[in-house]
Amino acid sequence: MILKSILARLFQGYRTGTFPTKSGPKLPPDFKGRPVLAADMTEADLKVAAAACPCPGCLAIRNGKPSLDLGRCTFCGRCAAASPKITFTKDYRLAVFKREDLIVSSGDPEYVPPQNPNAAIPRLLKRSCQIREVSAAGCAACELDFNVLGTLAWDLGRFGLKVVASPRHADAVYVTGPVSRNMALALQKTYAAMSEPRFVIAAGACAISGGLYAGSPEVRNGTSDVVPEPDLFIPGCPPHPATALEGLLRFIGR
Repeated sequence: MILKSILARLFQGYRTGTFPTKSGPKLPPDFKGRPVLAADMTEADLKVAAAACPCPGCLAIRNGKPSLDLGRCTFCGRCAAASPKITFTKDYRLAVFKREDLIVSSGDPEYVPPQNPNAAIPRLLKRSCQIREVSAAGCAACELDFNVLGTLAWDLGRFGLKVVASPRHADAVYVTGPVSRNMALALQKTYAAMSEPRFVIAAGACAISGGLYAGSPEVRNGTSDVVPEPDLFIPGCPPHPATALEGLLRFIGR
């Protein structure tokens, strides 16, 4: 049995990928990353794109400019198919630390991923973070893509990141799903059981804004309706593992 295990290991080789790399992670051909809105996009162009968009409140005029809310976007690409003024890039670095930074507007300058504005967080965490995951009525897509980070291919633990079974051991709660009425109390209790300092991470459109379920009486329109405003927002439907990992690394200052 031992000999078979050794031979299997030699045959399989080293399977853990390097992250990050200069060329970026290997992404699927149809991957849709950070969108770009053309500088000359008009309100009429926006209306055409919004008519094709299934996401409530995603496309709107904000501060006088056509804009797209990454916190509501499911990255379905229908808006880009309807209007040439919207393009989805391959940039997977989507995580931000402030809700307003999820707004992409026409004519925005070249995007540079922000560093954690709260310098105390990396100092407190000391380049590691214990995470308690809570699926607050998610469809399992965000949960599965986050769980992928625990596999050999990604090896979350090598970065000082670890998923723990008890909120009493956690530094941060990683929330997925729109937070249904039935899960609101469970999320509150999880957060209450964590010791200070404690942090909130909202992953996926549902956890950030309620996603496609926003406005339903059965959900609480995301994490911030139940626990304090998240310290990290990871948009997507679901967020790609590379998007989640890259955001977590910036969160802890690595």
